[in-house]
Amino acid sequence: MSKLGKKVHLLKSIDVDKIPIRRDSFFPDAYIIELPLDSQPDYVWQTLFEQEWKSSLHLWERKVIVVSSKLVLITTPTQIEEKIDWVKKIVESTNSRVEKFNETQQIMEEAEEKEALREHENIIRDALRAKLGLI
Repeated sequence: MSKLGKKVHLLKSIDVDKIPIRRDSFFPDAYIIELPLDSQPDYVWQTLFEQEWKSSLHLWERKVIVVSSKLVLITTPTQIEEKIDWVKKIVESTNSRVEKFNETQQIMEEAEEKEALREHENIIRDALRAKLGLI
């Protein structure tokens, strides 16, 4: 059985005034903002999330990484709320892609099971024919 992805959500209680924000020690004009998730993302989700944010038009202004059960946004201080909204949209589109990925995986798995069943039936039929001397 193939690995299915699991959806992950930002915690609903994100308050811009209460989330941890600190200066980046390497880039003096950048800030690090930690956004809590409801669970630790699996590999499927993390891969799709990275594809989503890297294909975003806002790639040059910000960077987001998954660290345990948090999204860490590295950005400049301007328009922090807008940037958090951007992250929310990326999470939503990632979850959408996880659903599509899971559907595709299930379709492929069902097709493989049908093919395996067909092969099994052919083997049994050929064995019966051989036993009955029909081959």
